[in-house]
Amino acid sequence: MADGGASELIMLITGLLTAGIVASLLISSWGGLANSVDFAQTEIEADAKTKATLTNDPMLVNWNQTSCNLTLFVQNIGEIKLNIDSIAVIVNGSASTVNQSQILGNQSLWISGEVAELNVCPSGVSMVSGQEIFVTIIVQSEFFKGIAGQYSFTEVIRLV
Repeated sequence: MADGGASELIMLITGLLTAGIVASLLISSWGGLANSVDFAQTEIEADAKTKATLTNDPMLVNWNQTSCNLTLFVQNIGEIKLNIDSIAVIVNGSASTVNQSQILGNQSLWISGEVAELNVCPSGVSMVSGQEIFVTIIVQSEFFKGIAGQYSFTEVIRLV
């Protein structure tokens, strides 16, 4: 009888130790999962508050072949400030260089409602006046709760 009780006691202690280890692992994993979910939620919120649109007449976009200058006007229609230095433009599937960007109206911040003028030089793309092309514009917001939101849109434009 004494041997049966001792082995049961050992099994009980082993079970309790194992349960304690598993519980601490689950709690630590749950904390990491909660942090990941919180980060993803903040990222989604930043992306949802980041928006822009083309304000040019899409059928009358200025293109100067000689100076390699495609002039685009982009308005911030989101809820948070956009970063004027973090803009990417893709013309007909080719990455383009943003030669100059400025916020119109002597504004220093690209807040909601403000329009920025972009002078873009498409590389590796042959374009002529009257041609319709695809332009994809990617903007990035200033930091929102430590995360920069991103937004992209594509327009079909006609060059003049």
